[in-house]
Amino acid sequence: MDTENAAGMIQKAGEVIKPVVPEGTVEELLERVYGLKVLTVESINGYDDCNYAITVDENYDNKYIKQLWPHGYLLKIINILDSKRPKMHEAQFLLMDHLRKGGIPTQKPVPDKNGELMSCQQIYKNKDQNGNIGDYNQHIVKLLTYLPGDILLNYPFTPNLLYKNGQFVAQVTNAFRGFQNDFFKTFDCRWGLGNMPLLKDYVFVLKPEDRKLVNEVIEAFKNEINPSKFPKGYIHGDMNESNILVAPEEGQDDLPTECKRYKFTGVIDFQHTAYSCFVYNLAVNITYVMIFTDRINQLDVPGHILAGYLSLRQLTEDEFSALKVLLAVRMCQSLVFGAHTYYLDPTNASALHTSKRGWSLLYKFWAEPKDKLESRWKSIIRSYQLQR
Repeated sequence: MDTENAAGMIQKAGEVIKPVVPEGTVEELLERVYGLKVLTVESINGYDDCNYAITVDENYDNKYIKQLWPHGYLLKIINILDSKRPKMHEAQFLLMDHLRKGGIPTQKPVPDKNGELMSCQQIYKNKDQNGNIGDYNQHIVKLLTYLPGDILLNYPFTPNLLYKNGQFVAQVTNAFRGFQNDFFKTFDCRWGLGNMPLLKDYVFVLKPEDRKLVNEVIEAFKNEINPSKFPKGYIHGDMNESNILVAPEEGQDDLPTECKRYKFTGVIDFQHTAYSCFVYNLAVNITYVMIFTDRINQLDVPGHILAGYLSLRQLTEDEFSALKVLLAVRMCQSLVFGAHTYYLDPTNASALHTSKRGWSLLYKFWAEPKDKLESRWKSIIRSYQLQR
């Protein structure tokens, strides 16, 4: 198993793995590596990588680009650890192509002036007006087409949107059928839900009461979850609120928010893709939508998403029964890994993205009896089925 620990690829205390990108670097990279002249650059939030939305001049110097992409581009400068995994990025390109053929919009890699889909570049930590100076790190750089739409997080989480979100998760899961890849077959990372026991090594960064709760969830996972009972295949692994793209359908300006309809325009970020349990993919999605929901009761969110998911895919009894623990597992992972990443690198504020709302939800959710949660979810699912 190609795990982060086995490969020695794990962030060390005080180590900054997120790229340090001085002003002007993006423009220089685009022109030197891709032959593109930048018109605008917008930094986009990233957990470990640096991401930039780019628009470019219509004149360019790259024989491998036959036509400019009308929606612009996304430049990704990969963190130090994942820059040591070129096979992972090659596997991602193959997967994205497979999903597009299955009807799921994904980004396309853009070739550089040498015809390569990625390259390793020296990113200097400091620059002056005379050029590159100081220390540098080696980072994989890749340019992707920019997909239209906005991230799921930036839309009101109405019941209709949650239902459509559940359908989209099912559609993406179904589109993985037939995909095979040796790298993803053996790849594993600490964020995999099956690696919940690894949190024992990270909880020292928590307050005592939070540590106690996380340890309870760890024990519940070890005692109640049997992954051998779950159907398996390739999964995205991180279908969170920032990795799903959405756009409202046209002609709805006069409709109230609750009635508006949405189309899902893509899925991005495949760095947690692995051969794993299908239900893990669903649990990750539900967890993050729960955390950031403010329009409806957070405890009702799973019911709406499940209703959409179940309209296109089925869950086994074992999968449904495991949901309470699995949702709590992902909350714990996000909160603990976020706190630990911030402990190692206090400049990485993105690591605390879920902490503002996540802890209060975890306490409330874990205290709710499992039978009551499942009952309210089943009631919501039935309400959708009656509307068909």
